[in-house]
Amino acid sequence: MVKTKRYILQLFSKSFLTLFIPFYIIISLTYLLNISRLSSRMSLDAQDFFTFYSYVIPDIIFITLPLTFLAAIINVFSKLSENNEMIALFSLGITPKKIIKSLFPLSFLFTILLLLIAVFVIPYSNQTMKNFKNKKLYESNLKILPNRLSQDFGDHHIYIEKNSKGNFKNITMFTPKERNNFQILIADNGSVINIPNRPGYLNLNSGSIYQTQNSDFKIIDYQNMKLFNRAKLYSSKVDSFKEYWLKHKKKFYYYILLSLTPLLLYVFYFSMGIYNPRYQKNFASLYTLLSVIVIYVPSIIARKQESPYVAIAVVILWIVLSFTLYKLRVAKRY
Repeated sequence: MVKTKRYILQLFSKSFLTLFIPFYIIISLTYLLNISRLSSRMSLDAQDFFTFYSYVIPDIIFITLPLTFLAAIINVFSKLSENNEMIALFSLGITPKKIIKSLFPLSFLFTILLLLIAVFVIPYSNQTMKNFKNKKLYESNLKILPNRLSQDFGDHHIYIEKNSKGNFKNITMFTPKERNNFQILIADNGSVINIPNRPGYLNLNSGSIYQTQNSDFKIIDYQNMKLFNRAKLYSSKVDSFKEYWLKHKKKFYYYILLSLTPLLLYVFYFSMGIYNPRYQKNFASLYTLLSVIVIYVPSIIARKQESPYVAIAVVILWIVLSFTLYKLRVAKRY
């Protein structure tokens, strides 16, 4: 039995690695598309893009692992069945229960790994990504391009003639006021000053302000002026994992249920993979798709309902489904 277990683990390792990489790439592409959409709202360079991607890696791994485990288990036992190796093992007195028990620690380890990622890693990565996103949105409000109209800086509409490494030349700002009054500000030069964890501002030098107020017209000359950006830098405190999950109970049920799938549905996957090649066809791909539905539909329902009773009902459903399928497909025949 030890050699049989080692042989099955070798097959599982090869199948898992073969499936993990394409699954990871496919799921990564969906996240990369979402990150690329942020470029329409903020300025992202290669480093920013990589930083955003690093924050979503835990989510990508968390989604990839259950799918890969599911597909690898079904794939391994379907191949063993296709090559008549499962029939040979059963003929030698190795029962399906012994095979399930021998590989049970594997499903347990996957569940523990998923729980650690879900409960501890994902809350931190999600919160830090949110703060980083807010920081980039704030900084984007301070980015001013030369020779471009309809740029805003707070309540002001700004136009600059030249931008030389952050130093602006010939700045014109128009500010609409109440009752058809307005203000025009002109400066010879200026620059945006960013201070960590403090509001950024536009530093202007050598200019004039033209104001209208009712029937009055004012001209004010200045040597230096600071205009602070009215956009707020929202940087929330990173909550502990306990505080985070108390605020996000819906996500909690969803992540916990997905984390438990390798353990609760291991028998289900095993039963899907076993078949007699003489009388049955190999439907491993179809069974994998059906298994995805079995995993995600109940998990999404539990997330929407936000009830521990629904989550418990899903767990019971998976257990009943697993052992019912085992009795129908495996226990009766082998």
